Amino acid sequence: MKNILIFMLLASLFRCNSQENPKPLIISEVYSPSEKEKLSTDAYEVFRTNKFLNFKNKDILIEKINGSVYKKTDLNNFFGYKKDWEKIQKEDTTSYTKKERAKYVYKDHTMIETDFEFGSYEVRKEIKTVYNPKCFVLLYEKKYFVGENYNRTESIINEYDNQNRVIKIIKRTEHSRKEDSKESIIRVKYEGETVTITSENGTMVCELIKDENSVGFISKLSANDTAAFFQYAIAQQQIETAKEYCTEKMKNKIESNLPFYQSIIDIKAFGGSGSFGEKVTIKEDWEITFKDKKGEKYEAVFTLVKQKNGWKIDDFEINR
Repeated sequence: MKNILIFMLLASLFRCNSQENPKPLIISEVYSPSEKEKLSTDAYEVFRTNKFLNFKNKDILIEKINGSVYKKTDLNNFFGYKKDWEKIQKEDTTSYTKKERAKYVYKDHTMIETDFEFGSYEVRKEIKTVYNPKCFVLLYEKKYFVGENYNRTESIINEYDNQNRVIKIIKRTEHSRKEDSKESIIRVKYEGETVTITSENGTMVCELIKDENSVGFISKLSANDTAAFFQYAIAQQQIETAKEYCTEKMKNKIESNLPFYQSIIDIKAFGGSGSFGEKVTIKEDWEITFKDKKGEKYEAVFTLVKQKNGWKIDDFEINR
């Protein structure tokens, strides 16, 4: 009887402990990109390093792996705004927009930018970027420190051809423990409008195509935003940029009244009203400042229409 009582007590304790013990943790599966996705990312890195100039005057990017099409991209929808390719091509170390807190040194025809980032747990990052005279990145280096202790260095080294097109990207991670360090290389070959990219993930052939039937850049701006961007461009004396928000009819109207638009040096908007549908009318109260004059009050009236490439200003008037 005594043995039975001991057995029942042990069984009871086992049941209690079983209920109190937490269930085993189930580790959710971490997403791992495929080799094809990694190759596509390598291609994006090449084009980004080239400041996306490969996309200039091109409408479609076709990515091929082993002769089969992996992905087609409409380059007219790739960016949220229209790229100013001429400005990007003209950019150099003198026109580059400097960061306020960064330090700059010019050495051996390069510009060296040094910046710092601070994170939690006493993490400090020292970031050095080296640019060539045309502002393409030669070296991007980020050193990590935890307190005063060095942790690791992540770096990207870019090599270019004589047209400032990257031909090799070397990515390194150097740890304080050398055995944990690693390196990967992306190699790039250009043949006409074809770019062949090779890395540890395989080989991808990218074809850049001009489509004569393309409508060009497709604006994703709303009608209100289109009017606002037009106003800003005019106030900044960026007449050619302002035309990008207009139909051909309105572009011709601007050309015929060019001295008027060129005389505007500032615009302040004070709200207004609008009617919306397939055609949109927006009326706003503006104060326009002309060269050598004080600000004058006007009513600005926009008529916008929806086209294949987004909302466009079809007519614009200002009234006293």
